[in-house]
Amino acid sequence: MTTTLRRYHIALVDYLPAGCEALNTALKGTLTGDTNSSVTRSNRNNSYCDCRPNSTIGWTEHENLRDERAEAFRSLLWPGVYEWSYIMRATCTGTFIIPPAKAEEMYSPENFGRCATEKVIID
Repeated sequence: MTTTLRRYHIALVDYLPAGCEALNTALKGTLTGDTNSSVTRSNRNNSYCDCRPNSTIGWTEHENLRDERAEAFRSLLWPGVYEWSYIMRATCTGTFIIPPAKAEEMYSPENFGRCATEKVIID
């Protein structure tokens, strides 16, 4: 996620493809050792790769992992490039569409951005 201005009350919502579930790695007993079979959305191709050295990881104040989406929140966001990742596990095989992730200012929803829709193939 990239912003050139200071933003307030940001919500980043990343919708999961069918056939996947988000894993809460903070829970005891969650198996995440086999990351080769997990899916992460942090490897997206974007036009801001030249800004990657300024990337801020761990910027979230609150995170929700739900059945159909993963959400990250921050009350104040300074200009920069932000990266957030989580681990998903494939629950069934098939070809699925990944809906676009959306970032918006919760109290000014006219300020928003989306990424591209993608396709995932799970063998």
